[in-house]
Amino acid sequence: MKIRIKDKVFEKSVPEEKFWQILRKIKKICKFNRDHKEWVFIPERALCNDYSFLYKELSIPRGVVESAVREAREGIIRELKDLLREGVVAYYPCEKPRSPFYLTDKFAILSNKKAKELLLREGPLKAFERISAQLNTGIYPEEALKVLGDILKIVKRIRFKDGIKKMIIELEDPEEKLIKLLEPLFTLKYYVKTLTEITVKDIRIVKQRSFRELEAPFFLYHKVRDIAEKQGYDVVDEISWPEERLDDLSANYELYDFQKEAVDAWEKQSMFGTVVLPTGAGKTYVGLEAIRRASIPTLVCVVTEELAKQWVELIDKKLGVKAGIFTGKKKEIRPITVGIYNSVARHIDKLYDRFGLIIFDEVHHVPAQTFKDVALQAKARRRLGLSATPDRADGNEHLIFLTSGDVVYKMSYIELMERSFLAPLRHHIVYVNLNEDEKRKLARELALARGEEERKVIERRYALQASEKIQRILEIVSKERSRKIIIFTEYLDQAESIYRALKEAGFRVALLTGKTKNRYEIFESFRRGDVNVIVTTRVLDEGVDVPDADVAIIASGTGSKRQMAQRVGRVLRWAPNKVADVYEIVTKGTIEERLSRIRRKGLPNLSYRGRRAKPYKLG
Repeated sequence: MKIRIKDKVFEKSVPEEKFWQILRKIKKICKFNRDHKEWVFIPERALCNDYSFLYKELSIPRGVVESAVREAREGIIRELKDLLREGVVAYYPCEKPRSPFYLTDKFAILSNKKAKELLLREGPLKAFERISAQLNTGIYPEEALKVLGDILKIVKRIRFKDGIKKMIIELEDPEEKLIKLLEPLFTLKYYVKTLTEITVKDIRIVKQRSFRELEAPFFLYHKVRDIAEKQGYDVVDEISWPEERLDDLSANYELYDFQKEAVDAWEKQSMFGTVVLPTGAGKTYVGLEAIRRASIPTLVCVVTEELAKQWVELIDKKLGVKAGIFTGKKKEIRPITVGIYNSVARHIDKLYDRFGLIIFDEVHHVPAQTFKDVALQAKARRRLGLSATPDRADGNEHLIFLTSGDVVYKMSYIELMERSFLAPLRHHIVYVNLNEDEKRKLARELALARGEEERKVIERRYALQASEKIQRILEIVSKERSRKIIIFTEYLDQAESIYRALKEAGFRVALLTGKTKNRYEIFESFRRGDVNVIVTTRVLDEGVDVPDADVAIIASGTGSKRQMAQRVGRVLRWAPNKVADVYEIVTKGTIEERLSRIRRKGLPNLSYRGRRAKPYKLG
């Protein structure tokens, strides 16, 4: 099956059992070109139909599809705005329009005669509600509701004001429909994961003082405003946002084109949104540019003290301003401050109204109990979430997008590899076995286990720490001895055993764990090549800027896709002719095979095909 999207043709094979199902979906968004025997993607049709199967089921690059759909939407909105300037209210219909609209070749046009009849019959508010309900069945520019309100002589206003640590929302001439549209925001669901189950907590975050007045946290400002504007409400913003102008921020850096695109997309969405880029794609520089463009008091929330120091250094070097640091050891508040999530959460009463922009680095941490307090209480209306993997095992990713904004820009590893920004990847699975002694000990402990959960813990520990793994690691390191290697483990004693074995074999190796104090010296030795192997635990999974490496060895890990993506990301930074190698060591016939299958979904879905990478150009 061939599918053409603009100037690119994708040839995809479809399993027989799915063929008719896929074909029905394709017919809704494509037309068939008999001369070339290919389906041609019609992005205008995709505006009203599901097209996600193109990248979810047919593996067509998402960026290619979304770009075509975005261009079609922007073109239609331009045409509709041109009609508005001529006083014509119209929309692009996704279903057959009803009176007072009539259908032209492309758009549904509001009939002035029918609109006046409706106005006389039902009054301005009901007429507005009836007409706006029709607009919502298709695509239209937001200005259309304002023009419609002018035509029907309706004035509806929403006012945002300061309350005590919350905002007050006043509705003039409130409609029951608007309140119903806002009601889903009144309560948020928070999932709490335990060893055996996930429980749901409902957190009430909006208090309805009366039919005309609401009390809500500040992060809902954009959501409430968007809903109200789409219903034709004029917005009056009387909140004293902490947005004093910061002057003279430098820009001692250059952005890659995709980094600039990310910040442009975030700025276009009122500086409220989440950017998703793979590990190694320079999310920190997206954050720096966001700070520079906003130029207002900014709080950067990070996971670790080490990462906080790295941000402070970069802000000093790249933006030319000294940042404060807010951690367990030091509480320094400046116009730009970098803080650790739990330190900020503990002192949120002191910090909540000091910053107009908050950057949530590794934003997937935000829904965690201590971290969400920052996102829910802060007064900042400008927010930027940064993450490689916003999905969470506990299902709380919806809180990320609610408190930090929806994803405004996303680029996959595949797209960055095709742009030669990230290195292509080879993935190797190396199988090992439990020895006879380990099998006997495992069987004995399983027999004494007091329940299924304890059995899983025992089986996992034996599988992940199989002694044969050390011999395989020695063989891999010997084979790759000329390259820079990071070895990831789950257990401290396993990391220490691997380190000792490599040291005794004469390799230039360092051990880096949570107890390690001289991390900076180890990283410098690794950069220089004095040390070319680092053995580590979870400490390098995220929250640390690690020097470039070529090879990752996963000696043991969880079933987390995010952990796998973070670890693999440590070796994906581009270099001329570089191909990154990831060795995953798996104990055969154990629970680790299942863990491996799950976490491999976090790997980039593209194998290396021997293509020569070109140097990546600065934008």
